[in-house]
Amino acid sequence: MKVTEAILDVLRDEGIRHLFCVPGGTIDPLLESLANQTSVRPIVCAHEGGAAFMADGYARASARFGAYAVISGPGFTNTISALTTAFTDQVPLLALSGEVNTDWEGRGSFQDSSSAGVRSMDIAGSITALQLHLPKPSLTYHHMARLLRNMLSHSCRGPVHLSIPADVQRAEVPGDWAELPRVLYQPRFVDINGCSEFWGRVGTHSKVAIYAGSGCVHSEASAELISFAERFEIPVATTMPAKGVFPEDHPLSLGVMGWFGHTPAIEALSSGQLEVLFVMGSRLNMLDTMVWSPAFRPRKALILNDINTHSVFRDFRVELPILGDARTCLEALNASASELGVHLQASRPARRQWIASLKNGGTLVDAPDHCRSDLCPIHPARAIADLRQVMPRTTMLFADSGAHGFFAAHYWKAYEPRRFFSSIKYMGSMGWAIPAAIGAKLAQPELPCAVVTGDGCMLMHGVEIQTAARYRIPLVCVILNNSALGNPKLRADKIGPAVSSLHELPTHDWAMFARSLGAHGITVTDPDELVPAFTQALGANATVVVDVRVGNYPTPTQRFDLEMGRDHRSLPLATANF
Repeated sequence: MKVTEAILDVLRDEGIRHLFCVPGGTIDPLLESLANQTSVRPIVCAHEGGAAFMADGYARASARFGAYAVISGPGFTNTISALTTAFTDQVPLLALSGEVNTDWEGRGSFQDSSSAGVRSMDIAGSITALQLHLPKPSLTYHHMARLLRNMLSHSCRGPVHLSIPADVQRAEVPGDWAELPRVLYQPRFVDINGCSEFWGRVGTHSKVAIYAGSGCVHSEASAELISFAERFEIPVATTMPAKGVFPEDHPLSLGVMGWFGHTPAIEALSSGQLEVLFVMGSRLNMLDTMVWSPAFRPRKALILNDINTHSVFRDFRVELPILGDARTCLEALNASASELGVHLQASRPARRQWIASLKNGGTLVDAPDHCRSDLCPIHPARAIADLRQVMPRTTMLFADSGAHGFFAAHYWKAYEPRRFFSSIKYMGSMGWAIPAAIGAKLAQPELPCAVVTGDGCMLMHGVEIQTAARYRIPLVCVILNNSALGNPKLRADKIGPAVSSLHELPTHDWAMFARSLGAHGITVTDPDELVPAFTQALGANATVVVDVRVGNYPTPTQRFDLEMGRDHRSLPLATANF
């Protein structure tokens, strides 16, 4: 068996059914092996960055990992932004890069990225959990096992990279693959002593809330979270990456916390009135804490459950850390003796009254009238609301980075985990959503899939529409086309016309662009055309681009700033000891 065949067998045995790639000389042997088997399907992408983003989306939707293969030199460096996004969002990703023949290294060979060339492994050193070079075939299974274990580790979860010289790819390899233990994908442990202390820390307080982060998604804790919240009538807010892990139509849902989140969540968690906050699986970054606002910290106790010790002690003083995965933690709390929760049960009426005051009017979203707006150009909130009306409840929505992403996070309702995806957490890579959605749709073909992106993002990776159309991937891609780099332009408008003009874009015809690449294209200029257009796109069972002409209206976060009379840049910061 060749090294390339062995690597494909590893992917097959680990449940990976697609490998995203862009052909080139140093991965010719891998492509030959791909063409001679049927277990792992090759997806040839338009751009190496798109291939890496597709692997990212595949990983997020599948709960396994994603894999891509590119050539050395510019092929690998074109994926640096995607690797950075995966690293900061802790997405398990396997990057395979071909390398020049071993006896060509350091001799001025074409696209030499070896340690004697441009040293691509040095370039990606700070954005990968582990990188290895394969110098000889006998190390193939050893290196693959080491890489995948590091990729899935709860302490350094993220992308890994294997560099393979072309001559090594063609060599015969001894040995075989031992499938990874399931526990590596879903670790199950928790600090039982911490769970026992939980009840005493909550005490008799009534203003208690749960803040669920992506750790709840990774550990598949949704059912246990709902059960625990309902048992004690505790309201639940989520981070944006965890949107849907607690159904947003549930009476106890406060929606999303953060800049473009929902007022009930923001008021509950950052008004300074909360007594006890139970954070589960969130690193409490800038967006999740309103720029580390001191008001985010509860008055009595911050209880934080996370599987990673680096997250638990980072930015806020924690009264009770509970190390372990979220699902096992909730299982332990749900299994606790009823007398331990007697105080939480007794405070339910007061908490019910508090929740009612937070959700005055019964809606999560700000300015619900925007969802029915007849304005032309179209209001983005109307476009998101009408898309939600048409798309099935189980739809996976991918929101890109920009003003459109803020509107999507705020106005789209999610009812299950792994149904709302965004890279707006740390990096916010523009152009991520379309390729990521392609990867997700291949991972979960039975689920409807839609994208909300903008014209600025389309200029970056919109060409991957060609990949979706070529492989006949059903995808509803909605472009909120405001002829601008939306969020930056809203800021620039306050400075002056000269700066504002730098953020303007031509009004491109994205429907025509889509048709030129083999997809369907629809243009919408009237809000009454939205539902028919989205219905047509969903029913087409094909790649469809809906070019929605919207205005550059203020996003939820900017409205929040204006109403509160403050600018996030001037908020005081919480210190590590706060």
